[in-house]
Amino acid sequence: MCFYSVVAAESGVPVDDMQKLVVIGAGAAGSAVVGECLRNAQSGQLDLTWIRGRQAPGRGVAYSTTAEHHLLNVRAANMGLFADDAGEFIAFARARGWPVEACDFAPRVRYADYLQDTLAREIAKAGERHVAVRLLADEAISVRGDDRAGYAVVSAAGERMVADGVVLAIGALPPTPLAEVTAAARAHPAYAADPWHWVPPGKVPERVVVLGTGLSAVDALQSAARLWPNAQLIAVSRHGHLPFAHNAVPGEPYEQQAALIEALREAPAVARWLHEIRAAMAESGVEWRSIVDGLRMQTPQLWRALNDDERKRFLRHLRWLWEAVRHRLPQQTANELAHLCEQMRLEIVAGRIRAIDVHANARNRLDVRVQLRGTSDMRRFAADLVIQATGFNLSIDATDHALVRQMVSEGVVHADALDLGLAADPEGRLLSVDGVPARGLRCLGTLLRGSIWECSGLPEIRNLAKAIARDMPAELREVRKATHSRMSMTANALVAA
Repeated sequence: MCFYSVVAAESGVPVDDMQKLVVIGAGAAGSAVVGECLRNAQSGQLDLTWIRGRQAPGRGVAYSTTAEHHLLNVRAANMGLFADDAGEFIAFARARGWPVEACDFAPRVRYADYLQDTLAREIAKAGERHVAVRLLADEAISVRGDDRAGYAVVSAAGERMVADGVVLAIGALPPTPLAEVTAAARAHPAYAADPWHWVPPGKVPERVVVLGTGLSAVDALQSAARLWPNAQLIAVSRHGHLPFAHNAVPGEPYEQQAALIEALREAPAVARWLHEIRAAMAESGVEWRSIVDGLRMQTPQLWRALNDDERKRFLRHLRWLWEAVRHRLPQQTANELAHLCEQMRLEIVAGRIRAIDVHANARNRLDVRVQLRGTSDMRRFAADLVIQATGFNLSIDATDHALVRQMVSEGVVHADALDLGLAADPEGRLLSVDGVPARGLRCLGTLLRGSIWECSGLPEIRNLAKAIARDMPAELREVRKATHSRMSMTANALVAA
């Protein structure tokens, strides 16, 4: 079946000459690719539909918070949306009189304002250049087709769109409750599976348990500490480590970084890598953060050098440590958590969740059972609120996300071999079930973790968004050419009949 058809464009330019692109997702990834595509489009050559859900442009999960204490974990100087203007956010902030310096970690709500303003300006300029763009406040529930017949996208409201190409920028999948949580606990108002959208209990809680100690858990802890100054806070994770903190100012680059990277490339094995990195960190006067930061742009290439067994070894033994040293906290956030620990308001527990159920003696509370790390000892906590903040959900196999389930079940895309998002090539081209990259079907953001590992930070997102905007026109031409060829063949067959 051919999904290509002609639709009207608001720009007035003949739509037959326009490449049709649908971008799905309103967060930073969607904003970056939409912005880059609009900036690079030739006059009259692009018809772009941005399916953004109910969120304002730029205000995805990470930037939908309204809390001033939720900070970026990248310095403001490197948070420009576009790869060729990394300092644009600083200029935006200063123009508005915000007290944001280059080395600061700005409130995420301010950054969301920047994203929304930037996209509004790019959309306005696109209209002046006869580039058609439409924002759809709905959810996409299906994407069908291929790079031979074109793509059809259907929204939850039933609107059907045809496209030469589609970009998935949907972020992480919706959280799913841990297997150790009973059905009764999942249905209980004291259990929150989503760390970014939870409802405070009816009464002031005495104890709040947060599952996880990563960045999303830190958000939850900060908010709970402010809401309930007298509540006891407990954070539980397998290793019991909060993220490390950034230095006040960036350190000097590691002088032997290039040699270190070459050594890692020559021996793609996790144990060898750990040895090489530890040896570099042991050198006199070397700041370990500089070494880790120097690996950032090379991480996708290094990840691809590992075979599946080595990747599994990394996930089993070193993932937690990499997350703690790579995705660090602003110093003021680290200080706040340390102060909570000193006041004995916050306890960090290393252990495994063994069960969460409704409390037998207090039905308005949950019973949390934890096996302490390295022992058979158990601890139990009666919690007035349990917030699951165990990080991004990437499991395609377990998700109930309507669009992803449809695309996987119909063979349009498939899961990464380690169930770390969707299978894709290094440039984000999604792979068909037979492993072939699809022209005109791209992904960027968190669901590329299995393919390139580092994919959720803005520097990585904007670089890939630039590459997509650069390469997509040629891919869309190929899709359109194949589509027209099939239409001609069908028409000729009908005439011959």
